[in-house]
Amino acid sequence: MLGLRWMCVAACLMALAGAGCDRPSSHRAPSGLGASPEKLEFGLAAVGVPKTMKVRLSNRGRAPFMVHGARATLPNVEVAPFDSFELKAGGEREVEVRFTADVEGAVAGMLEVLTDADNVGKEGVAKLGLDGQGVKAWVEVPVRTLDFGNVELGHVELRELVVRNPTKVESPVRVSFDGSDADQFGSSEAGAPFVLQPGEERRLPLSFNPTRLGAAMVQLRVGVECPTCEPTVVSLSGTGIATLLEVTPLRVDFGRVALGATAEERVIVRNLGSEPMAYGGVKLLDNASNAFRVVSAPPMVGGVLAAGAVAEIRVAFTPTTVGPVREARLELDVRPMGTTKPGPKVSLRGEGGNSCVVLQPDPLDFGVVAEGMSATRDVQVINRCRNDVLLSEVKLATKKGGYFLLATAPSSLPISAGQSANVPITFMPRAGVGAGEAELSAKILNGTSSSTEVVKVVGAGKVFSPCKYELDPPAVEFGNVPVGSEVTLGASVRNVGGSECFLTGMQVAGGSDDAFRADALGNQVLLPGQRARLLVRFKPGAEGEFSGMAEGWVNHASAGHVLVPLHGKGVQGCFSVQPTTLDFGTVRLTCGPRERELLVYNDCPGPTTLMGLGLEGDAADFKLAHGLTFPAVLPAKSRASMKVTYDPVSDGDDAAALRFDLGSGTPYTVGLVGKAVLKNEQTDVFIQQAQAKVDVLFVVDNSGSMMDEQQSLGANFSAFLSHAASAGVDYHIAVTTTGLERSSGGWAVCPGGAEGGENGRFFPVDNSAPRIISPTTPAADAVFARNTNVGVCHWNEQGLEAMYRALTAPIVFDVDDPRTPLAMDGNAGFLREDAKLAIIAVTDEEDFSPQPVSAYETFLLGLKAGDRSKVIFSAIAGPADLTSCPRASSSGARYIQLANATGGVVESICTPNWAASLERISENAFGPNRTFKLSETPADATRIVVRVDGVVVPDGWAYDAGTNSVVFDGDKAPPPGSTVEITYPVGC
Repeated sequence: MLGLRWMCVAACLMALAGAGCDRPSSHRAPSGLGASPEKLEFGLAAVGVPKTMKVRLSNRGRAPFMVHGARATLPNVEVAPFDSFELKAGGEREVEVRFTADVEGAVAGMLEVLTDADNVGKEGVAKLGLDGQGVKAWVEVPVRTLDFGNVELGHVELRELVVRNPTKVESPVRVSFDGSDADQFGSSEAGAPFVLQPGEERRLPLSFNPTRLGAAMVQLRVGVECPTCEPTVVSLSGTGIATLLEVTPLRVDFGRVALGATAEERVIVRNLGSEPMAYGGVKLLDNASNAFRVVSAPPMVGGVLAAGAVAEIRVAFTPTTVGPVREARLELDVRPMGTTKPGPKVSLRGEGGNSCVVLQPDPLDFGVVAEGMSATRDVQVINRCRNDVLLSEVKLATKKGGYFLLATAPSSLPISAGQSANVPITFMPRAGVGAGEAELSAKILNGTSSSTEVVKVVGAGKVFSPCKYELDPPAVEFGNVPVGSEVTLGASVRNVGGSECFLTGMQVAGGSDDAFRADALGNQVLLPGQRARLLVRFKPGAEGEFSGMAEGWVNHASAGHVLVPLHGKGVQGCFSVQPTTLDFGTVRLTCGPRERELLVYNDCPGPTTLMGLGLEGDAADFKLAHGLTFPAVLPAKSRASMKVTYDPVSDGDDAAALRFDLGSGTPYTVGLVGKAVLKNEQTDVFIQQAQAKVDVLFVVDNSGSMMDEQQSLGANFSAFLSHAASAGVDYHIAVTTTGLERSSGGWAVCPGGAEGGENGRFFPVDNSAPRIISPTTPAADAVFARNTNVGVCHWNEQGLEAMYRALTAPIVFDVDDPRTPLAMDGNAGFLREDAKLAIIAVTDEEDFSPQPVSAYETFLLGLKAGDRSKVIFSAIAGPADLTSCPRASSSGARYIQLANATGGVVESICTPNWAASLERISENAFGPNRTFKLSETPADATRIVVRVDGVVVPDGWAYDAGTNSVVFDGDKAPPPGSTVEITYPVGC
C-alpha cells in the first residue's frame, strides 16, 4: 500500500512539473530550415549516367523540427530514400539527390523538402531550385601551356600534365618532345605508347632540367595511336637561371603603344644569395626593329652585385609601325663570381598602333529611317590604354540633312582601363531631304596628353507608305510551363502590303512580368512578305498566371505602336516534357534536316490521357514523329519518346509552339526554334575585356610548419602585383587563415587578436593594420608582409571552410562580427558585385573542411551568378608527388581539385622562386581572357583564321576541340579592349 501511495504522489508531481514547464505556443522558440547549397546545379551530365549532389539541411533556429521527406518536380531527378528525422537546433543532415539525363538539353525544376519548420509556411514545403543539362558523352588534354618557371642550372623542376580519356573505349597514347630544347625536358612516359582505359585520367610526370641559361621552349605532342589522329600540342617552357638570382618580370609586355609615343617599364634584379655576383651591365639582343632601348642601367661599384642588392633597369618601347613588333631580349650580365656563363634573358614585346582609345562603329550608319520617326544607336568608346582616360567635350555637328542629336547631355566621363562607355545618338530625318551626315567628336585626356577622336555619322530619311502588317500570332500564349523551366516562342511582325515597312524598337515592354525576357531587335526595313521576329523567353519562378506585352513601332499614322500580348502559366505537377525548348541552332539549307528528341514523362500515380498534339507558328518547318494514336493513354510512371525534325524551306529565323493537350483546357507547351542560313562560313566577334576590378582573398595556413612560407609570401608582394599594376586593376586584397577556432595555446602564440581562430575574419581582426589592401593603401608591401605573418599556433587546417565563412553572413557585408566581443572585425567593403573573385590558398597541409570540394565550387559560382569567368581559385600547396617537396606535410589534393575546377594555377609550396610563382598566379587573376568559345563547330580546324583588331594572327593560339574554343598562349592573349574576330568554315 505504501509503494502504491508513493507511485501516486510521484505521478502527481510529474504532472504538475509538466504543466509548469509548458509555455504558450506564442512563446515557443522558432525553428528555421536552412539548405546548403540553396540551388542544386548539376551542370553537364552524360545522358543515362546518374550524377549525384548532396544538399545539407540544417536547423538555423532554436526549436527542433521534422523533415518528413523530399521530392523533385522533374521525373529524372531522384531523392535517395530516407526516413523522417528530427533536426534539433544547430543540427545538420545531408540528403542525396541524383540527376539522370535522359535526353540532350537543359532542364530545370525544383527540389521540394517536406517539413514543419517555422520559416517554410503553412504548406510545409520548402523549394530549392535545381537544373542540369544532358549531353552525349577522345583523349583530352585540358592544359595547352605549361611553364616550369625559373629553375636553377643543375636542378630538376617537376610538373604534371593531366590526360583524360572521356570515351568508352581504350585509347593507346604516345607522347614525344619536339624542338631544339627537347634535351632539357623529359618524361618517364615518353617513347613507348601506354593505354588509357575508358574514363581514366592519368597525370603525366614532366621534368625540366636546364643545362643552359635563358628561356627554353619545346612542344609536347600527346597523340592517340591511329593513322588519322592529330596529336594535341602542349607548349612547355622554362627558364634556366643562375644560382639564387631573381629577375622580375621575365617577360615585359608593353602592350599597344601609339606610333611615335614611348612607353617605359622596369626590370628588377635581386641577388638573393649570401655571396656577391659579377655584374657587367645589360644589352639588347634580337632588336631588329630598333623599337626597344635601355633607358637606364645603374653601374655597380667594382662590377659586383652585392648579396641582397637590387638593380633596377628601365627599358623603353617606341614603335614606328602598326602591329606586333618582333620580340627582343634583354640580356642581364649577372653571374656567379669566377664563371663565364651568360646571364638570364628577359623577353620584350609590344605592339604599335594608333590611339589606344577607339570609337566604333566608324562610320555609324543608321541606314534608312522613316520620315516622321526616329532611331537611336550607340557609339562605343573603348579604352585600350593601360590607365584610365577621361572622355570630355563630346560634340555632334550636323553637316547636312536631318537632325542628329545626342540622346544624353554631354558630360565628362572617366573610362577605366580595358572598359568602355556608350554615347547614344538619335537620328530624325527631315522631310524631303534624304541622306544626312554628321560628325561626332570627343576629346580624350590620357594623363598629361590629349587627343580628339572623330566618327562619321550617316543616315537617310525616306517616305514610306503606311505600313500594312499583321501580327503572327496576334497574342503569344505560352500555356502551361513547369516552374523553373523556360520556353521560347516568337512574336512576329509581317509586311503584308505591297511596299516597304519600317520597324524599330521591338522588345518586351516595360511593366511586363519579370518572367518574360527578350533581346531587343534593331531598326529594320521589311520588304513585302518579309517578317521580323522577337524571340520571347518565358520562365515562371512560381505557380500562377503571368502576363506581359511585346511592343514595337512601324510607319503607320494610327496603328504605329505594335502591341502583342504575352501570357503564360507556371505549374507544378506529375506530367512534363523535356526539354521545354528545342533549339536547333543554325542550320544550313544545303545540309538537310536536323533531328532532336523529346521525352514525355507521366510521373503520376495513375494513367494520364494525352488527347492530342498541335503545332502552331512555322509548322511547315518542323515535323513530329511519335507513333501515338489519340487519345493516347500514358501509363503511370512511364515515359514516351518522340522525334522533332527541323527542315526549313527558306533562310531566316523559325519558331513554333508544340502543344500537348491533356483535356484540361490549357495545354503544355514546348518551344521549337531554329535558324536557316545559306552561308558556309562563320565569323565570331569578341571584345577583349579587362579585369578592371578584382577581389583577392589569401587563405594562409597558420600551422606550426609555415613560418618560412609566410615570410616568402610577404616578401614577394610586388611580384604578385606585377600584372595588376600593368593592367591598372582596381584590387581589394585581404588575408584570412585556415584556423576556425582559437588556439588552445602552448608552444606558440598567433598575433592579430584572434589567437589563430580568425574563423573567416580578415587578419588582423584587432585592426592593428589595414585589413583590406587597395591601390591607395600607403606602404602596401609592408602591410601585406605584416598581414601574411599570421603566426604558427594552429593545427586544424580548414582553408576551404574559412574561405566560405569569410564570404558569407554574418560578416561578409557587416563591419562587425556579432558573434565576437571585438569591435569592427567584420569583412564589409571587400566583396564587390561587379568584381572578379580570386581565392589563393597557401598551405603545406591537406584541407580538412567539412563539405565536399564540389560544394565550395558551387558556393563560389553562386557568388557570381554562375559566371565561371568571374571566379578563380589558385593554390600554393603540397604537390601530388611529395618526393619533389619534402617540406610539405601532405598533398593539398582538395585545394588542387578546386583550382583545376575553376581554371586556377597550382604551385608547389616548395617553389624555389616565390616571385615567379606569384607572377603566374597574378597573370591568372588579373590578366586578360585567353579562351574564346566558338558559336559553331568548325568543319576544318586547319582553316581557322584569327584576327585581332583586323590584323591576322598566324600563331600563338590553338584550337581546342574538347571545348570548341580558340585558346591563346599564356603570353599571347589579346590586349584589353581589342576586337577578336575568328573566321572558320562550317559544315553540316
